[in-house]
Amino acid sequence: MKYSIYQLDFYNGVRFGKGRLETTEMTFHADTLFAALFQEAIKLGKEKIFLDAVRNGVLRWSDAFPYKGRQLFLPKPMFQPPVKETQEQGNSIRKKQFKNMKYVPIEYIKAYMKGEYPEKHLEDCKEIGKEGVKTAVAVRGHEDPEPYRVSAFYFNEGNGLYLILGSSGEAAEILFDDLMESLSYSGLGGKKSAGLGRFEYVKKTVPDMLGKALRSGSEGASGHFGQSASGEYAVLMSTALPEEEKLKDVLTDASYSLLKRSGFVDSTTFDDQQMRKKDLYVLAAGSCMKHVFDGCMVEEKNGGRHPVYRYAYGLFLEVDV
Repeated sequence: MKYSIYQLDFYNGVRFGKGRLETTEMTFHADTLFAALFQEAIKLGKEKIFLDAVRNGVLRWSDAFPYKGRQLFLPKPMFQPPVKETQEQGNSIRKKQFKNMKYVPIEYIKAYMKGEYPEKHLEDCKEIGKEGVKTAVAVRGHEDPEPYRVSAFYFNEGNGLYLILGSSGEAAEILFDDLMESLSYSGLGGKKSAGLGRFEYVKKTVPDMLGKALRSGSEGASGHFGQSASGEYAVLMSTALPEEEKLKDVLTDASYSLLKRSGFVDSTTFDDQQMRKKDLYVLAAGSCMKHVFDGCMVEEKNGGRHPVYRYAYGLFLEVDV
């Protein structure tokens, strides 16, 4: 599988909601991108081709992670590194900084898992951007205007988000490029009508150290690394859900976090009114495990006129500690 980086530079702010207008997230998940790309595929009449490409394993991608200038970050592994004597004697502020880290520069991911992360880089992911809140007014019929607050995240110049794409074959890569180009004009996330979420993107080669360690769950037949003594782990790069029959093996010797995914169905033909998706619990990016998996496409109808597809496939980074 060939891997590429798609670096997104947003014109304005972005809104990736947590369910309330007053709060927002800086990044988006792999299933959010799938839902947006699927809508673009419908516009272009390519929804079946796109769906087949994903189901057949020729397209896989990560969650979105921040970049700062030329510095790329990855999710902090959910792995308890060995504690050095100097760390045990360290002050509480430094310990809190380690605990509150969400992202690690790609070149230090192995060092982090070995307990050798340089303390001078604890603040590297600061100043990516800032959250801002605007007051808007809703006017419904002849009622009095109702003010409400909307939160969005604004990236500082030279900063933004990137994702990792794995593709098998030129046709699949061209399809993804076409959909990303269309999506860049439509926008990603919430409040697109207000100009949020629109972006330009640059396609780049994956750094060697990253490309050699990436692996799609659909690659390889064994699906595991062997015994824990090998010291080799797979760090999940996307929100994903293991196949039911593999769930027990995947969670054995794993350090993971569950993430609830919900939201509304983004379709004007699903129902006469906007409908909520069923709650779905998936493994969060950064989860560490000994057993890899492909994942699945969750299909639900929930009383609507057509199925709703939800992306839950795995992309992994192999780290030998």
